[in-house]
Amino acid sequence: MADVTERVETIGVLIGDLIADVSVRIWEARNAKASVVCVHGFGGTSHDFAPLAETLVQSGITVIAPDMFGRGNSTFFLDPTLYTLRNQMSALAVTQRYQLPNNCFLGTSWGGLMILAHVASIGWDTKGVILNDCPIQANATVQDLREQLTEEAVKVFETRDEAAQYVLTSRSMDFLEGAWRERFIESRILNIAGKWRLNYDPTLGETLRVNAPFSVEALLKRAPRPVLMSFGTQSPYAADPLNDGIARANPNITLLKSMSDPHPPSLMKTDQIFTIAGFLARCLG
Repeated sequence: MADVTERVETIGVLIGDLIADVSVRIWEARNAKASVVCVHGFGGTSHDFAPLAETLVQSGITVIAPDMFGRGNSTFFLDPTLYTLRNQMSALAVTQRYQLPNNCFLGTSWGGLMILAHVASIGWDTKGVILNDCPIQANATVQDLREQLTEEAVKVFETRDEAAQYVLTSRSMDFLEGAWRERFIESRILNIAGKWRLNYDPTLGETLRVNAPFSVEALLKRAPRPVLMSFGTQSPYAADPLNDGIARANPNITLLKSMSDPHPPSLMKTDQIFTIAGFLARCLG
């Protein structure tokens, strides 16, 4: 890992009568000319963007990555009714204090949906958006993944090694080596009362039990800013015919189905990092 300055700040947010913490990880570029806000997937954390950030800061782009509520170092509500879209938007909103005027957004899978909700709420006040393996609509594929995550949320492992191997295998991260491998493992598991579990609130699984319909097709078809829709080569979301229809309907959409990972692309491999950096350069100038 290169010598890159990284810091974490914790911001208090009022949620009803509760003060909740949002942990924001920032890789600040020297003489930064632009910024990008990155939101992890459903079971991810801000650490997921460390390898990408290491390259982007060298190009003068500050990387801002919150742990969304119920993940990483942000507040675990232990109450599924508090994990509303409105509350998650309040977590994302705290990143505004770190953003530069020249700013883009990136979201992985579930995080892509959070990003789209946010940019729509601010009138697309951004230079561009990257959706990394983001579903376009609720369908059988999405529901299958919801059921898998619901089961995963309450998994308990007897040993650290067992938990570590699970996160590496289930996330297709066996390619990681050395410090990056250890950092990924450390960020994704927790020791609770001598047992090990994944680093997100187990009650989040309850939020997935209702098959709530959604579609971002119309939103993307009228997107007024550049949007990269990228998918892994084996992504279950890539086959949705809506992807091609959206790309045909809106010249602002770039559709890429060749990221060298299944679901979702890790954004930790060299070719993926260069793809993201190239799109950001096009958006940010």
